[in-house]
Amino acid sequence: MAKPESTFPLSSAKVHPFTDPEADPNSYSLEKFRLCETRARFYLIGSDRKKRFFRVLKIDRSEASDLNISEDPVVYSPLEIKNLLQRIGEGNRATGGLTFVGKFYGIAGCIKFLESYYLILVKKRRQIGCICGHAIYGIEESELITIPHVSVQTDLAHSKTELRYKKLLSSVDLTKDFFYSYTYPIMQSLQRNVMSMGEEGMSYDNIFVWNAYLTQAIRSRCNNTIWTVALVHGNFKQIRLSIFGKDFSVSLTSRRSRHFAGTRYLKRGVNDRGRVANDVETEQIVLDEEAGSSKGKMSSVVQMRGSIPLFWSQEASRFSPKPDIILQRYDPTYEATKLHFEDLARRYGNPIIILNLIKTFEKRPREMMLRREFANAIGYLNQILPEENHLILIHWDFHKFAKSKSANVLAVLGAVASEALDITGFYYSGKPNNVKKKATQLNRSTTGRDSSLRDVRSNSGDLTRVASSNNENLDSGANRDKENDSSEHKRDNNKGEKPQFQSGVLRTNCIDCLDRTNVAQYAYGLAALGRQLHAMGLTDTPKVDPDSSIAAALMDMYQSMGDALAQQYGGSEAHNTVFTERQGKWKAATQSREFLKSIKRYYSNTYTDGEKQDAINLFLGYFQPQEGKPALWELDSDYYLHVSGIGDDFFPQR
Repeated sequence: MAKPESTFPLSSAKVHPFTDPEADPNSYSLEKFRLCETRARFYLIGSDRKKRFFRVLKIDRSEASDLNISEDPVVYSPLEIKNLLQRIGEGNRATGGLTFVGKFYGIAGCIKFLESYYLILVKKRRQIGCICGHAIYGIEESELITIPHVSVQTDLAHSKTELRYKKLLSSVDLTKDFFYSYTYPIMQSLQRNVMSMGEEGMSYDNIFVWNAYLTQAIRSRCNNTIWTVALVHGNFKQIRLSIFGKDFSVSLTSRRSRHFAGTRYLKRGVNDRGRVANDVETEQIVLDEEAGSSKGKMSSVVQMRGSIPLFWSQEASRFSPKPDIILQRYDPTYEATKLHFEDLARRYGNPIIILNLIKTFEKRPREMMLRREFANAIGYLNQILPEENHLILIHWDFHKFAKSKSANVLAVLGAVASEALDITGFYYSGKPNNVKKKATQLNRSTTGRDSSLRDVRSNSGDLTRVASSNNENLDSGANRDKENDSSEHKRDNNKGEKPQFQSGVLRTNCIDCLDRTNVAQYAYGLAALGRQLHAMGLTDTPKVDPDSSIAAALMDMYQSMGDALAQQYGGSEAHNTVFTERQGKWKAATQSREFLKSIKRYYSNTYTDGEKQDAINLFLGYFQPQEGKPALWELDSDYYLHVSGIGDDFFPQR
């Protein structure tokens, strides 16, 4: 997310198919697969979207507990692949021939418990959106297939422990809140994708790819990523809107980090490596009708949420819906907190603006203890950081303000958001300059989609150095907000000739990073949308009327996103009283609904989160079963798996 330091020519990562796959067999994507089997082998036949060329992956079935995979280097035509399969069938006639197993859309992973390896395959998919001509998919159905032939399996493969691991893994529902793309790196922001130079394939070591561990064995053996799909966990929503007769789309992508991941009361605070619980990056992308072509304009803005980066916890209690908050460890130099903000600076650039929405005062101190310690941590870190990289901390007691009958929570948060945007900026592609001809030629040479990441990059214009923003303290007053509006008019009247870039990020948190946080993120999204539409020439002013139909549509998107993230982390939908009041819903019905959500969240946190956490630990590779060692459900705690950050080490080659 950091601003570019120098001007460089636009080139393209090899993410999209060429017309001649033999020229570079790792530069294209496979989208459609057929699985066939003999007694000795599985044959996975992959093809491009239009079935013009084919590749073959051979998987040995004669070993009970080893994974032997080999990729056929030949690129086959439709006739050649038909002849090859006929020959394989004839050659295996004595042992039953070649049998068709099913149609699939990619490998989501490969895993071993005690004996057998299993393939996790995408059986059905649905398109849920499109970014610059690149389709984004959700999973409708997945299938777990045992690799070894039944004749070579031992009793261990059918043991109760093995079956329990299979059941636990299948409880991670891939049909909910997982999404992927074959040709667009959806795990990265639009700005990052525009600026990525010469990178090949999908970035599986990205913190937002949840099946990095599950796909590692196949990727390392094939030395490419064409057989697997990189799954992002979180939420993806896209809507089409129109303003003054001009059509555009708004996409909201939330990506959950796989580090220190889990459920509400079992994952809190920070681990030794600076990874925080419930770390979610949210990107808001606006695309006009021609985005992905040489004429199209596009814009994106990124914000994030994450648990308070201190060592703290809460233990789920059957007797108290609001258990005590415990500061587990005193870290005098705030080393883990420091690592967290260094990680954010690497991801997004500086400055880091922190919006802390927890309570200022309580009769029985809970949140206020964390508030005080968090302020101490930021104060300490700012003493050792260079002045230009100082962390900007804003405390605002959301609950106290919201209790006032005259309170306009969204107006105050909108003013804070506006000032944050002044400091960090946002990404806007600008008006393309001298790249139209090149983009058109590249577009014609692709075989997978109508437009490619090359066009996304050409859309961005020249990546020139952008002057750094002033790191002043934020003031959420209304007068300051009006001044910003007028300066915004002056600054944006250049009609977006040059691209703009985001450097820095707004980091929002309450206690759970669910309910209050989601309202604040909507306020930021609304303020950003006004600027995005204005920069793209779709509106005359850099503000969206909060009572307009566009604001209502955006609120629905953030409400839906908040519900999905709250369900994943907290076990119920989000509490959205600010949204429901804004939408004019009946207060008694709203209170009843919020009460039911509280009960559902309490039940989930108390009774079901333990098994949910076990499933996440298995899926992400934090726990890898071994014969003769305690099973995952026999562990007293998964503390050592997460707090030490052991799950960060999936990539020994790096």
